[in-house]
Amino acid sequence: MYKADGSLDDNDRVEIWPTKLAFDEWLAAKVEVPNLSSMREFRLHRLAKELTARDCGGILLFDPLNIRYASDTTNMQLWNTHNYFRACFVSADGYMIIWDYKSDGMLTSYNPLIKETRDKAAFFYFCSGDKTESDAERFAAEINDVVIKHCGSKRSLAVDKVMIHGLRALEAQGLKILDGEELMEKHALLRVMKKYER
Repeated sequence: MYKADGSLDDNDRVEIWPTKLAFDEWLAAKVEVPNLSSMREFRLHRLAKELTARDCGGILLFDPLNIRYASDTTNMQLWNTHNYFRACFVSADGYMIIWDYKSDGMLTSYNPLIKETRDKAAFFYFCSGDKTESDAERFAAEINDVVIKHCGSKRSLAVDKVMIHGLRALEAQGLKILDGEELMEKHALLRVMKKYER
């Protein structure tokens, strides 16, 4: 059995999505309920299309709001806004990987567009202490392997909100780092705003 938004009606939702109150209000206002699967596919397709248009192999997201937009997943959202323990990679052909607190997929399995869930993306000081630089280097090497596997010969990677050790480590891998924040804000979200300006 499914809810009107296309999600399972099992009362065991990890998504932060509409409650009965929202469904009732939409029904009373005769507003069409969004289909979550369609929304996720639309966002991923639009992001992949923008990467292709920029001749960019992929994007690496640390900003929790951008991760939410791309993957429709969240985990300890408020804490994550200060401590970037999550990351999301999307290739130009739409292959998506999430790095989460744990790699068990508990908070990502409802979205079939996420092909892998991994862990250990953190390299902030509270978590890594004096190993921040080496943790960033380890993660950058993993990202380089992902780029080699999923981006073909492209070595350009858009990245948002990366910490300084992460940026240096990614560049040391020979990756050309582009502004991922601009890509997400200007192209992914601006188009949504234009829709409502009509």
